[in-house]
Amino acid sequence: MTAAALALPWWRSATLAALAALTVWLCRESAPPDIAPEAGVVMDLPTLVGEWWGTEEPVSPSELAMLPGDTEFAKKIYQDLRGDTLTAQVVLSGGEKRSIHRPEICLPAQGWTIQSGEVVPITLSNGRALDVMKLTLTRQIETAPGERRTLKSYFLYWFVGKDTTTPYHWVRLAKTNWDMVTKKLQHRWAYVIVSAPVLEGFKPGAKSDTQTLDMLKDFVRQAVPKFQLSEMPQDERPAL
Repeated sequence: MTAAALALPWWRSATLAALAALTVWLCRESAPPDIAPEAGVVMDLPTLVGEWWGTEEPVSPSELAMLPGDTEFAKKIYQDLRGDTLTAQVVLSGGEKRSIHRPEICLPAQGWTIQSGEVVPITLSNGRALDVMKLTLTRQIETAPGERRTLKSYFLYWFVGKDTTTPYHWVRLAKTNWDMVTKKLQHRWAYVIVSAPVLEGFKPGAKSDTQTLDMLKDFVRQAVPKFQLSEMPQDERPAL
């Protein structure tokens, strides 16, 4: 094969040169590292959400040990007048990206099996729509000596940046890079979780599968405009 045959066509060479120039320009125009990251949440979950009353829940030692020291947490256990309970948690990233991770990685390590995952839309109390990831989980628990049963649980989560949300981990990563380059904006991402087990058959009068999921959706509907800045009324947003 001759040297001429091995040579790149002129348009390929031009394309490579253009891409190299674009890369250099983007690097020069990208946000400097000292731009302060901006959060999209208030790290204070509401005490009262409709009929739900929340009490502070300490973060587990394993979570504290696993995540960077500048990671912030807000976690509450909510209970209503009927005795139903659910857990809500917000994890706000610090300076390191590893503060936020995919739950599909940590949940199996906690003994849960992920049966399915899908994005579901929830209409908030302000009329706007929020897409969240719904994971259906199961695990084996011991209900009596020598007796084990399968417990089902629903785990809803989404990621919140500065005036943006997504249920997808890959979208969060893409927006992080894109907004830094094009808007000189650094998101301080928050990872929001709302979860509850399906206790029908485990507890008298407990909610069924469908009722448990509806309960979680209704809680999200009411709670999000109380702590997510993009959904809060302008006059209720805290001064930053």
